[in-house]
Formats: sequence, structure tokens, C-alpha cells
Amino acid sequence: MTSVMGNIGHEFRILGLVSTGHFMSHYSQLILPPLFVLMAPYYGVGFAAMGFIMALLNISGAIAQIPVGFMVDRIGAKWILIVGLFTKTFALSAMAFVDSFWILPLLAIIAGLGHSVFHPTDYAIIMSTVHEKRIGRAFSIHTAAGNVGTLLAPLVATIFLSTAWGWKGAILSVAFIGCTSGIAILLQAGSLQDHVGRKKDKNKDPLSIVEGINLLIKPEMLILYLFFCITAMATVGLNTMIPATLYKAHGIDPASAATVLSFYAGGSLFGIIAGGWLADKFQKHNLLAALAFTIGASLTIIAGYFTLPYFCYLLFFFIVGLVLGLVRPARDMMVKNITPDGQAGKTFGFMSNGHFIGAALSPVLMGLILDAGYANSVFYLAAGLMSLSILTLLNPPKLRI
Repeated sequence: MTSVMGNIGHEFRILGLVSTGHFMSHYSQLILPPLFVLMAPYYGVGFAAMGFIMALLNISGAIAQIPVGFMVDRIGAKWILIVGLFTKTFALSAMAFVDSFWILPLLAIIAGLGHSVFHPTDYAIIMSTVHEKRIGRAFSIHTAAGNVGTLLAPLVATIFLSTAWGWKGAILSVAFIGCTSGIAILLQAGSLQDHVGRKKDKNKDPLSIVEGINLLIKPEMLILYLFFCITAMATVGLNTMIPATLYKAHGIDPASAATVLSFYAGGSLFGIIAGGWLADKFQKHNLLAALAFTIGASLTIIAGYFTLPYFCYLLFFFIVGLVLGLVRPARDMMVKNITPDGQAGKTFGFMSNGHFIGAALSPVLMGLILDAGYANSVFYLAAGLMSLSILTLLNPPKLRI
């Protein structure tokens, strides 16, 4: 019993470390957009220019995900995680000291490269540390930590904007959180396990680049890549466009529409936590995801078609967030179940690349639909994407080497 409890304690300590880093990655990613209203006039540019900065950050992160995954599987996860965390911390913090706008694009690209390490390294460490019976809950805690960072970043930005610290103080909060979590991980580096060390013990050679690419283009992998891309389009699209769509389609005032978004985000957080327990208890992860998307799509269509009492939108989108949150740990378990031993870095890096692409596409597409005057169709599109994702689950991937 002591040995079991000791193992669980070690698992929670390591999970806490990587989840803190994941919190920082999401927090630092979302701290910038609320600051644009002051950063744009400071640099004498428009909002399109500030959006370009975020685009560069996301694009560089997306491109680097897969190469970083290959590096993780060859040299190990922990030092890549530490270097990436400090790289993103210093690149974003430097924005508080820059007076020329034209330095920001370079810093954004560097920050994106730092951001690219979190999913390949975190999942490699978690899968090498946490017992099989608890891995679903570990995935949910890790994902929930990132979502908490997403929720807190706009709040912290608002607080700083109301003080003398202003937008520069908000950016420097990244330095405090990033350095604190980075130092904590650095001090515990000796305790972090990854699959590379285990492979060395077994004298197993890592896959070559060609072998790794062949693994990623297997049909089973491509199906899940498509699933990641489509689900990101649905979830990120709703996260971005719920307030504007409710305002345009049903005349709900912006403040009330923003509250609906908060209910959606809160439901998602609850769903992620509950989804970890379900993922450990039930092995039919594809069926769980299909049921969740069926419920989410149905409620989203109703919310788009009917003008309902305000509390209905609060309830509906809380439930939509809840069921979509339930899918997140199940989704990660589906990737784990087809990941060969020692290949977690490249497989999760590959899937994260799909998520980035989907997250980049849907806000633009939904924005065009809104601008064209078809606000209700934003919700129909989100529901359609959820339904399309179900089709990718009809024949669940079963690759395992």
C-alpha cells in the first residue's frame, strides 16, 4: 500500500509540474488580445497589425509542433519542455520593453516556437509517469489546467488595465508565472520521466525520420488528425463567436451574450474534469465522443433556429460546453491507444498541429458568415462540424506497434 501511495504521490507531483506549465502556455497565449486596445495606439498601428502578431505566434507554433515531437522522441521531453517554457516566457515578456512595433513580429515567432513544445513534451511525460488506470484523469487535469489559464488571462488583463501598471504590467505577469513554473520544473528535472530513458534501458533504437513520417501518414493517424482539426473548428469557433452570433441572430446585448460565453467555458471545464473519470472507466471512447457531439449539435441547432428566453441560452451553452469538454480526455485516450511505445512526442505533436489548423480556420470562416448577414448559420456550421466529427469515429483507429 505504501508503494502504491508513493507512486500516486510521485504521479501527482509530476502531473502538477507539467500542468502548471500548460497553465502558463494558455495564460500567456490569451493575455495579449485584451491588451490590443492600448497596444495598437501605443505602437501607432491598427488592430489588423496586432492580429498579425497573434497570427505569427500561432503559425510558428503550429509549424514547429511536428518537428518538436520528433525531437522529443529522439532526445527526451524534459529539457525541451524547460527550454521552450523559458523561451516563450522571455519572448513575450520582452514585448513590454519594446518601443518599435517591428520587433514584435520577431518576438511573436520566437514565442510561438516556445509554445510548440508543451503538447509533445507534456503528453510524453504523462504517458511515461502515470499508471494506465489513471491516465484519463491525468489527461483531464492537464487539459483543465490549460483551460483555467485561458479563463484567467482576460480577467488578469482587465485588472492590470485598470491600474498604473497598464498593459505592460499585464505582459510582465507572464514573466512571473513563466519563471516560477520554469524554475519549479527545473528543480524537479531529475524526477521527470520520459520514454527515451526507458528505450535506452531496452536498447531500442528510435525511429528514423522517414519511419516516423510513415507512422504519421497511416490511415489511423490521419483519421484522428482530421478529428482534431474538425473538433477544434467547432469548439474554438464557438468560443470565439458565441457573443457576436447571439447579438446578431437574437438581439441579445453584448454583456449578456458574453455571460453566455462564460457559461459555455465553465461547462467545458466541468466536462473536462468529469471526462477524465469517464475515460478511465469506459473503453469505448469513440462512442462517448459521438454521444457528446450528438447532444452538442442538437442544442446548437436549436439555439440558432429559435429565439428563446435568455436563461435557455445560458443552460444550452453550459450543456454544450459540458459535453464538448467530456470529449477532450476521450480524444486524448484515442490518440494514446494508437500511439506505439516511445512515439508520444510525434503523435501528439501531429494531432496538436491539426488542432492549431482547425482553430485558425473556423473564426475566419464564421466571421465571414456573420459579415454576410447569416448569423444563425454560424451555429448551424458549428453543429455540422460536430456531426462531421462523428463520422470520423465510426471506425475507431486501432493501430498499436
